[in-house]
This record gives sequence, structure tokens and C-alpha cells, in this order.
Amino acid sequence: MTNITGVILAGGRATRMGGQDKGLLPLNDKSMVEYVIAALRPQVNTLLISANRHQAQYAKIGNCPVLSDTFGHYDGPLAGMATALAKAETDYVLFVPCDSPLLSPVLAERLLYRIMSSSADVSVADDGKRIQPVFSLFRRSVLVDLLAYLENGERSINRFLTQQNLVRADFSDVCETFLNVNSPKEQAILLKKIMDK
Repeated sequence: MTNITGVILAGGRATRMGGQDKGLLPLNDKSMVEYVIAALRPQVNTLLISANRHQAQYAKIGNCPVLSDTFGHYDGPLAGMATALAKAETDYVLFVPCDSPLLSPVLAERLLYRIMSSSADVSVADDGKRIQPVFSLFRRSVLVDLLAYLENGERSINRFLTQQNLVRADFSDVCETFLNVNSPKEQAILLKKIMDK
């Protein structure tokens, strides 16, 4: 989809997974991030990966630029988002995590429709129960507010989103999009779902 930069967020510490790099965890015969790349690339104009370690490996897998946080390492998803918004050349930037391999093929289309039809600044996925803040589409102009927020020492993505002109996009029909990995048990559940497809 034109005018959208897609950004895969792979910059976290993954403490609940013993510090393993979640995007590089194996799932069947591929790494987790390979599924995300395959699902996201057709939906966007340009692809970037936000990572604070194993950058060369991510660059090889994604065949795309890899960005490291310029606002302090491991400062949460907003740091990676700010770096990507500063780098992007498109009007819109779509963010997804590296550990959600069942990404919906209509993610970008649905988020873009909601943001454009409402004149919002951020469109965020809603699974029917709550918003999923790291599955979101930002207007690039949000960067100004985000930099001010980070410079004030704030790091909460949910708090930042409540301060924005926000619209929700309904993804209750494709809840599996938001399944991710925070434990070996969740990794096994995802593997079974992929094998069953």
C-alpha cells in the first residue's frame, strides 16, 4: 500500500522469555519475524525493522533497513516508534510487533480507512475487548508530540495514546492477529496454530 511505512518493533528486552530475542525465535521452519515480514510487506510501501541487537541478522532476514533507538536503548516501544517516525518519508507509519506471526492481511487497509475517515492522528487496533497499542497507524506529524513526551521522561504507550486524536479500528473478527509470545507455552500455542493452517 502506498504512502505507508511499515515498522516491525523488535527492540525489547523480552525479559519474560529469558532475554531471548523474540523476533528470532524459531517457529516451525522460520523465525518469528519472517512470518511478520511476509504478512506486512505486501501491505506497505517501505519496510523498516526497529531493533537494538542482532541488527545485521534482522537486516539480512528482512532485506531492509534496521533502526536502533536514538532515544535511549530499551526505553519501550515509543522509543522505537519515535526513531522510525523521524526516519520515515511517508505520511503514515504502521507499527507491529516482531512476535505476532498471524498478522492480518487487512491490518494496514483497515487502520488507514479509519484514520482517513475520521481525520484522527492515530488509528489503533481494537480486538473487541481492548486496544492493541503496538498495532497502530500514526500520521508522521505525531512525531513532534512524541518527542516532547519522551523528553519529559514519559514512556507509557497507553498514556501517550490517550493524549492523541485517536480512533479505534475493529479487529474483533481476526483476534488471532494479536497472539504473541511471552512464554514458551505461548510459543507452542502459536506453533500449533501455524501448523493447523
